[in-house]
Amino acid sequence: MIQIPDYNVPYALSPEQIKSFHEDGFLMLPDVLKPDQVKDMQAWSAEVKGWPNRLGQHMHYEEVRADGTTGLCRTENYVNYHKGFNDLFRGERLTGLLSELMGQRAVLFKEKINYKEAGGSGGFDAHIDASAYNHAGANKHQTFLMAVNDMDMSNGCLEVVPGSHKLTIPLAPNRCIDPTWEAKQTWVPVPMPAGAMLLFGSYLAHRSGANSSPKPRAAIYATYNGISEGDNHDSYYVHRRKLWPPTSERVPGEKYSEGAMIYAYGSPMSGGKESIAETLSSGNKKQTITSTVTDLFHLLEAQGQEGYIGEAISQLEHSLQAAEAARQSGADDATVTASLLHDIGQFLPHANAKEMMHNGESVGRKSHEVVGEVYLRKLGFPEKVCQLVGAHVVAKRYLTATEPGYLEALSSASKASLKYQGGPFSSQQVEEFLQDPLHKEKIALRQWDDQAKRTDIKAPGLQTFRPIVERALDG
Repeated sequence: MIQIPDYNVPYALSPEQIKSFHEDGFLMLPDVLKPDQVKDMQAWSAEVKGWPNRLGQHMHYEEVRADGTTGLCRTENYVNYHKGFNDLFRGERLTGLLSELMGQRAVLFKEKINYKEAGGSGGFDAHIDASAYNHAGANKHQTFLMAVNDMDMSNGCLEVVPGSHKLTIPLAPNRCIDPTWEAKQTWVPVPMPAGAMLLFGSYLAHRSGANSSPKPRAAIYATYNGISEGDNHDSYYVHRRKLWPPTSERVPGEKYSEGAMIYAYGSPMSGGKESIAETLSSGNKKQTITSTVTDLFHLLEAQGQEGYIGEAISQLEHSLQAAEAARQSGADDATVTASLLHDIGQFLPHANAKEMMHNGESVGRKSHEVVGEVYLRKLGFPEKVCQLVGAHVVAKRYLTATEPGYLEALSSASKASLKYQGGPFSSQQVEEFLQDPLHKEKIALRQWDDQAKRTDIKAPGLQTFRPIVERALDG
């Protein structure tokens, strides 16, 4: 009989565990690792922590501790240089478990070890992980937190808000969770014995305090995405090293402001909070705009390669065609931007955005226009952009009621979704719509949306629209 390596032995989740994970957004797994594997993991963690700096390989990050001393707080990008961790993270036991939850093959996206020394070091502000990941070509992630040591509130265990992965969580300018929202939530501590694992997604609200105990502790995080979003592990670390290099590879005097906004928000890593605070306090609106648009474009690129519902083009190509039609018509920056981003809500998690089904297939997400409008408003886009995005379904209902032949010309998917969206306007609704100062732009955007399904043309690339979107955001 062939002996299966321990890290390839499958681990099956029960239906109750799967239900709990989807409802709460996290799941405790106390027995994935055997006792001897826990000891191995602890030894490997200490080994990686003791590695000397090596240019271009693993990435050590330091922090300034409560007592003013400097010490190691994190190591990233080590799995390619450590066989044990590679076998654990990429073995079938973990990847198979996640593949079952994701409905597709899970691949390792990134990994880190957070060290919290005794006496008040460490501590992470309330945040979600997703906004640090979208730029790297993947949007939906699941993470294993592995306790190297026993973890409780005294040494800064994780705290979560159950069910928050289903919400649109407001973020502050520093990209952490808005303090007002944070204060209103019930935060649940998640104590863990050494060797236990906690599974959670990148949209779950979480935080952790400093280690006020007399002993150091460490926690390992391995994050995965579905294979449909690509194997982005190495490209993620190329980007991270360029914008937010490990402490030993930084150039004296360089602030790494862009990297801090992406990779260091909420963390104790040296230079992170200081750089973010300086960027915000200096009123560097340009930097914030650039960062916001970069994140948006990465989201479009990462999620836009899938087919546009019921059509032979991609979602991204559809968005680009709509934006180009608006640009060629002479529309202003806000209208062109709204045309580009009109379907942004299709890709954002939201409890109220349910799939609309027709003949067993999805014809889009219900309320995606509202989700998109709210999302763009929170990013700081002007009201015109937000209202146009939020009204492209309303305009469809207007046109089906007033434009002869419009309903018949709709695609089958668009016709099917119309019944979920309220159907054609009544005569009273038509009159009310015409009182809207933006009704002409809303109708035009809908018409560009309808036309943006051509397979015989290729729209300009996404970066063509960056100056337009940045001007609109600057508003």
